Amino acid sequence: MPLRSASAREALPATARELVQVIGIDATIDLVKMFGGDELKIPVNIEAAPRIRDILIETIGPAAAEKLVQRYTGTWLYIPTCRIALIALRDRSIIERFDAGEDFDKLRREHKITRRHLYRILKKPTP
Repeated sequence: MPLRSASAREALPATARELVQVIGIDATIDLVKMFGGDELKIPVNIEAAPRIRDILIETIGPAAAEKLVQRYTGTWLYIPTCRIALIALRDRSIIERFDAGEDFDKLRREHKITRRHLYRILKKPTP
């Protein structure tokens, strides 16, 4: 997933950046894939909530699950979708590839966007 790059991490919402600091980028990506847009009730003790424990361990691994519970114990945690960051990455990639000489229609078809939308993307100033 392209969110692993340093520039992409800057585009993440604050909640996702905090999750990266607590459980790491790989576990955060897995958490976003599984629960993006949802709120999770983080148990006070991971052993006391076997259903949540099993889901978290299966999704992000035992070490990351333990860190998540230690940091957010007893709270509701919103897991962001990171949609805006992913769109920004996609747009940046499209601009770079087009500037490198890739075919306009190939890019449009690959990303399943209209010609008009691709023109809008290509008109954006590069960061």
